[in-house]
Amino acid sequence: MTFQEGASDGTYTSYILPFSGKELPKSYTERFPALLGFPLPKKEQWTTVLSDGAKLLLLPFDADGTEKKTADTFRLLAVKAKNYLGNKPVLLSGELGDHTEPALRGMALSAYQIGFFKEDVRMNTNSNVQEMHVHGASAQVMEEASVRADVQMRIMHLVDLPAADKTPENLGDHAMESARLYGFECEVWDSDKMAHLGLNAVNTVGRGSDNPPVFIVSRYKGKPDSDQIALALVGKGVTFDTGGVSMKGSENLHYMKCDMGGGAAMLGAIELAARLKLSINLVAVVPAAENSVDARSVLPGDVIHSYSGKTIEVINTDAEGRLILADALSWTVKNLKPKHIVDMATLTGSAVRALGPQAACLYTDDDTLRDKLTASGYRTGEKLWPMPLWSDYDFHLHSDIADVSNLSSSPAAGSIAAAKFLQVFTDKHPSWAHVDMAGPSFMDSPFAKMKSATGYGVQLLFDFMRGIA
Repeated sequence: MTFQEGASDGTYTSYILPFSGKELPKSYTERFPALLGFPLPKKEQWTTVLSDGAKLLLLPFDADGTEKKTADTFRLLAVKAKNYLGNKPVLLSGELGDHTEPALRGMALSAYQIGFFKEDVRMNTNSNVQEMHVHGASAQVMEEASVRADVQMRIMHLVDLPAADKTPENLGDHAMESARLYGFECEVWDSDKMAHLGLNAVNTVGRGSDNPPVFIVSRYKGKPDSDQIALALVGKGVTFDTGGVSMKGSENLHYMKCDMGGGAAMLGAIELAARLKLSINLVAVVPAAENSVDARSVLPGDVIHSYSGKTIEVINTDAEGRLILADALSWTVKNLKPKHIVDMATLTGSAVRALGPQAACLYTDDDTLRDKLTASGYRTGEKLWPMPLWSDYDFHLHSDIADVSNLSSSPAAGSIAAAKFLQVFTDKHPSWAHVDMAGPSFMDSPFAKMKSATGYGVQLLFDFMRGIA
């Protein structure tokens, strides 16, 4: 969807009139007398009115809601009312205030169609509103909304793709193309280079697949006069997770194409920073592998000699995400020395059982980093909830034969145990945070009949990055 400035006195066939109070703004009733005394729609609904040949759509929104709530409200409107609105409706944005950008972003997100393998979608016979005229919004706000929506949709598309169409190599190709298009640097290392560098945990997880693992390092320098990396983003990139030899059940196995959601969010975040020219030096690190079952697959009981020098006993091959993140975190701390590190991963079912799809688990010992990330989560609607990293949970890491094990024998506190495992490989970095985003990254929504990608993490990280830039 594209946005164009709408004239205040222009003649349009359809108007979107957002409001947040218990009565319509006077500017609406003066302009459209047919609205006088008209019953208002209930929350999360809309009402249509005909006035002098024009279609008026009254849309209530929550002025106290998050960016995500506003975006979802306007996205749903654009999807459900596309036939009523016509091809070039006008949005009167004067009542939106700070909600203007997320409202426009939501309208732009309506262009995302998950059925990209369906014939009618490929032939573009089921398209949504293509062009929106906006009265009352600056060109800068319209541009930001368009870019933020475009990046989020690119990441949603990546996560929704079948595993056969997004191998680790494909993920590397996406990162390289993004860097080429938007002016930042990217390297993609193959398994031979990883073996040479000692990134053994990534190679071990990926060796059971015919699609070899890769290690993606993208660099954006928004402050050319400084060599300090303000933020390193580390994301889990398991392009499909069978569970390995410790095989998952088959009931929801088709959803395991989403297990690279954390890595996708990091690739989206660095692209968004580059496209909107944030003044920040940023690196995104994504270890990407396919966790398959093969004669070469890692076995339960095997010991991995990780990049950090610490040995890891593999108790369960389905706890593979923390293995590749262990190498990525160690490499990041040693070689980049960033001021802050944030990793994101669809890491545990325990996080889903703890918080559901409404929020992700946040782990950090840095109170300032915790507060900034949590505030960004509330603003954007991509919410986080702080969880403990107390030493009480250290017993989960015990191994008789190695430095640590990758899974505890205890059935409780699974997400905490995974976070404690990752903490071992941060070399006591003073400002590291781990986000277990398994719940909100791939979930039920009004926009699809099956679970689908949300693009979780992209808007959260953008808000956080802009705050520290």
